[in-house]
Amino acid sequence: MNIGIDGRVLDKGITGTGRCLENLLKEIPKIDNINQYYIFSNKNLDINKNFYNHIISKAPPLPSKFYSYFWLHWTLPKLLRLYKIDVLFSPNILLPTIKKGEIKCISVIHDVFPFTLKEYYSKSYRYYLSIFLPKTLRKADKIITSSEYSKKEISRIFKIPQNKIEVIFSCVPNTFIQKMNNGNKTPKSFIDLNQSKKYLLYVGAIEKRKNLFGLIKIFDQLKENGSDLDLIIVGKPGYGYNEIAKEIKKRENNIKCLNFVDDELLYFLYKNAFAFLFPSYYEGFGIPPLEAMQLGIPVLSSNTSSLLEVVGKGGLLHNPNDYSGFVNDILRLEKDNNFYYSMKEKAIIQAEKFNLQNEAQKLLNIFNAFDPKRLKK
Repeated sequence: MNIGIDGRVLDKGITGTGRCLENLLKEIPKIDNINQYYIFSNKNLDINKNFYNHIISKAPPLPSKFYSYFWLHWTLPKLLRLYKIDVLFSPNILLPTIKKGEIKCISVIHDVFPFTLKEYYSKSYRYYLSIFLPKTLRKADKIITSSEYSKKEISRIFKIPQNKIEVIFSCVPNTFIQKMNNGNKTPKSFIDLNQSKKYLLYVGAIEKRKNLFGLIKIFDQLKENGSDLDLIIVGKPGYGYNEIAKEIKKRENNIKCLNFVDDELLYFLYKNAFAFLFPSYYEGFGIPPLEAMQLGIPVLSSNTSSLLEVVGKGGLLHNPNDYSGFVNDILRLEKDNNFYYSMKEKAIIQAEKFNLQNEAQKLLNIFNAFDPKRLKK
């Protein structure tokens, strides 16, 4: 079969959705030697071009929001016909306007928070999704999401049968573990941070939904209780970033904010962190806590949404607004070495439950289920 992939989530700085696709793209060549793959994007991508056919369509001179709509509903359908695509895999949520049954369509929807947490998203984005997402859900032959929590929410809100929705966990490869075992030298980018004190680490979008104000309040209470820890925040600016940045600026002696880092620096930030702090209100999955657990970093996380599945017994869970609960556990980690090392062990055990190779095989099985030869049997 010819399988087409909407690769535009890789055009920009990698977010959780982009990293999930990037990880799967690295695994598929290891397990599939039958299907042909075509990745469609607007820019040149760092992918395995010996395996993937990379089709680049240059952006016309239109504002990005208009162009994205134009590309999805005009450019992409033409490319699908030109390359005789049998199955379209769309990590970008929405599907193009094509005739029903022309090709099989798979949509990836990590969460439905714009419909359940409206205050954290712009009106224009919510309006756009309210028009086009229901159409995508009706058109999709299969919907993929990243947790059992999200599967139930998609089914509940949009009245979609659960057997139409498949869960593929947003696993991460063991790249960090391999780097740790290889004993990589500390990069200059990490040395330049001049981080002499122990620090807590947060990785994720810098936006209101992630409870960054709560993160700062937890840190303030820690300082009030005599903790000497610093805080490093890593992530792409999101909705409400300017307000958050003002609060971070007030504490710049103890909080460092890095909007984007490469994987090498990210690995060393994880590796050297005292603990990982993630009080997000809601997550479709939660890749950063999983990355931290892979390296045996004690994780303190919210007990909401999919984080119960991801972190589970591998971390310390609290209501996202229970600042004192987070603070007390961090102080205990500082004072009790036995407790600290027990949480490191629990983190590693929990992380081992998520296997990228298994999840890539699940995706390939979904692709192959649409093989015309199988459907005729």
